[in-house]
Amino acid sequence: MTSEKVVWDSIESLHRWVKVQDYYGWDPYDALNSKLTLKLCVGSPYLEILATQFNKYSIVNFRPLLRVKKGIDVKGMSLFAQAYSKMYTLTNDENYKDELLNCMLFLKEKSLASTYGHDCWAGHYYNFRNADKSILSPNIPDVITTSNVIKAAVESYLILKRDDFLEMARSGYEFFISSLLHKSQDGYFYLKYDSLSDSKIVINASAEGLSAICKLMCLFDDNNMKETAHNLADFLINSQNIDGSWIYSKYNNGKIRVQLDFHQGFIIDSLLEYLPFADSSQKEKLNLSIQNGSKFYKEKQFFEDGRCHFRYPREYPIDIHNQAQGIITFSKLGSFNEKFLDFSTKITVWTISNMQNNNGYFYYQEHKIFRNKIPHMRWGQAWMMIALATYLSQLRGDSNV
Repeated sequence: MTSEKVVWDSIESLHRWVKVQDYYGWDPYDALNSKLTLKLCVGSPYLEILATQFNKYSIVNFRPLLRVKKGIDVKGMSLFAQAYSKMYTLTNDENYKDELLNCMLFLKEKSLASTYGHDCWAGHYYNFRNADKSILSPNIPDVITTSNVIKAAVESYLILKRDDFLEMARSGYEFFISSLLHKSQDGYFYLKYDSLSDSKIVINASAEGLSAICKLMCLFDDNNMKETAHNLADFLINSQNIDGSWIYSKYNNGKIRVQLDFHQGFIIDSLLEYLPFADSSQKEKLNLSIQNGSKFYKEKQFFEDGRCHFRYPREYPIDIHNQAQGIITFSKLGSFNEKFLDFSTKITVWTISNMQNNNGYFYYQEHKIFRNKIPHMRWGQAWMMIALATYLSQLRGDSNV
């Protein structure tokens, strides 16, 4: 079978499994979506962090025992929507169009516009305690989720021609400007992860925002958008290390968090998305940043057989989110350099062969001698659906992926 046939079989099998679940599922970070877990943690942030991390890395799924509820993840639905827009464009299958509409209606309903004045979205259907003790909840909108909903809304508008979805996307941009756009101590504009993140800068948060703004710039001739995108691209370029990598975050107290994983792909994607909009004064630096970033991503973070390091230089476990992002980024880089699409094929085939269950869903992680087979809906299934759809779009020569 050709790689295209393998991928279509894979994505259709995944789609059937997701539909049977009706988009409900577990998430790696959902330990606190349980009254029993919260009771056991007695309000201690340290115990909540411990419970979350134990739940995330345990190869035994204790969620039924701990009464962790399944839910529908907003970010996951935005990823499914983006995947369906690509799948419909490739096939003209009305079923994918119907699923796209259902996803978008769900996302419209979940907007926090009534609270924040502009459309915006929170990524979690549960409370989540970060390792730095910060909190995310269903009531705190974040830039990553809002960015992905904006991208889904723009792509759905092009297919469904519903003005309310386009207005929703534009309103999401206004949320960026009013609540998240900030200037760093060294003079660069960036997007805060959420409105509460005043003490740290998460590099990939600005990247996700930039890619969403680029989607809008395809439809709006807006000087404010152009200036914002230019400034965010400058921030990303100047945040890059000499070796081509990016740190994960930096804090006002000088602390730096290094985490070399799929977030590197997020940043490369955003710079690629911005490349057609860059002016002559920025284009040379932008091209060099993409080249250096993609070189580090491929040569350091991935093995030749298509596996990605968990967090470079740590090899295991092989994580499905890392695999999915590799497929996405190297598919998109295929228009930048053809050799990258060949590498995306290698990642795709390895992942389907080694991490997809016969029922259609993808495993969470593969360790050296065992697998964690928990089928997380957002982390594994949503990311793999958009990854496979992106790969197929690029394979067909659709550069608008």
